[in-house]
Amino acid sequence: MTSTSIPLRVIPPLTSTALIMVGSGVLGSLLPLRFSAMGYSPGVIGLFATAEALGFLVGCLYAHKIIAPVGLERAYATFAGMKAVAVLGLHFAGGAPAIVPLRFLIGLNAAGLAIVVESWLNALVPNEQRGRVLTIYVLVYGLFFGAGQLLGQKLNVLGPEMLIMSGIATTLALVPMVAIDVRAPVLPHAVHLEILKAMRTSPVSVLACLLNGLILTAFTTVGPLFSERIGFDQQHIVVLMACVSLGGLFLQWPIGYFSDKVDRRYALVGMGGCILAVATGLIFVNDQTPFLLLAVAFAIFGGCGESLYAVGVAHANDRAATSDYVALSSTLLFVWALGASIGPTTGTYAIQLTTPRAFFVYVIALTLAFTLFTMWRLYRKRFGRSAPGREEFLAYPQTSPEIYAWLPYHREPSGTTQPIAVNGKESVDINAAAGVNAAAGVNAAAGVNAAGAANAAAGANVTAGETRS
Repeated sequence: MTSTSIPLRVIPPLTSTALIMVGSGVLGSLLPLRFSAMGYSPGVIGLFATAEALGFLVGCLYAHKIIAPVGLERAYATFAGMKAVAVLGLHFAGGAPAIVPLRFLIGLNAAGLAIVVESWLNALVPNEQRGRVLTIYVLVYGLFFGAGQLLGQKLNVLGPEMLIMSGIATTLALVPMVAIDVRAPVLPHAVHLEILKAMRTSPVSVLACLLNGLILTAFTTVGPLFSERIGFDQQHIVVLMACVSLGGLFLQWPIGYFSDKVDRRYALVGMGGCILAVATGLIFVNDQTPFLLLAVAFAIFGGCGESLYAVGVAHANDRAATSDYVALSSTLLFVWALGASIGPTTGTYAIQLTTPRAFFVYVIALTLAFTLFTMWRLYRKRFGRSAPGREEFLAYPQTSPEIYAWLPYHREPSGTTQPIAVNGKESVDINAAAGVNAAAGVNAAAGVNAAGAANAAAGANVTAGETRS
């Protein structure tokens, strides 16, 4: 008889994730303010965020090459240690040439940490419990990132405290994974990207994931700078950015439930309409705008923006064969990461060259193009698949492609597993059953939901300022 309780063995990786996200959240809203106080222009601050997003992207693609020779436990210790060093190194960075590689290292090691944690969850969670554990994982990811953000309300952005707190939380994440006996799973594989196939399967999904990276991940950097320029103090800025993160976390489920009942493109059009309305309203805000109203607007913007990724992935999987889920979802995470790499620089240069409100003009232009394209695809109504044949919505985080190899919809019967060699020993490839070939198991990039890989894409959203790293 199969137990329906969540295995206690998932507590260590979830605890480590919580600590990592607290450390990421502390930096999420404060790093842009820190760099602004140091005299850097918005465009340069955007380049710093892009460096982290690129590091996350590279980590998702190539972290398996670091993991394979040493195993998951040592790799996790390496990623956590290097991320903590990179964070603390920001205190000593005297200029942009030093900050850029440090932000790159933060993103790269954040991706590695997500891959290892999700590999452990892959091994520890029975198939019938994966949906519930994914929900818990997404909640831990988002709640503790938001909690970390709120810890930074009164910290001196130019002092070392924020960096020390983040470094301590990241280092403490080693304790649950190293001090507690957790069974190590199969090592992750390289990523198999199929961008053209993803475009043929669902161009709307590809564009939804790209749009999430271009606007929401950019907003994690632009948002604090925008709020500062219209007159809000640090405490209010931190709360506003926490509203973006927590709105992105909690609004995914009602939006996803609605998308289960209709063609998901209707949900995507609705989200596009909400983003357009909120972005238009934000063009006209100032320091006299009621703070509660602004907090609600930021939460809706975060919720709808974050849900673009999760609903986009669900829509693509509705139209794909089960054996293609992992490669397709990983490709969409890669597309999100590309957007997360481009968005911060584009958004910050928009506010630098014009006005702080120019970012929302940029958001309106991109979102309007996406919404019109989705409406056109609805009008064509081709390649439709009836709703009863679809899987139920899951909130996909933008973390690493490894998560797509252990979701309940991505696994074949247990008899199809095959042995592989790991450091000269035979072990079971639990991802091969999910249609993962030699090149399609783990890493496609950001997360980044976010996330993200997110609900990719936390996460991002990871890189949500920190790409939700």
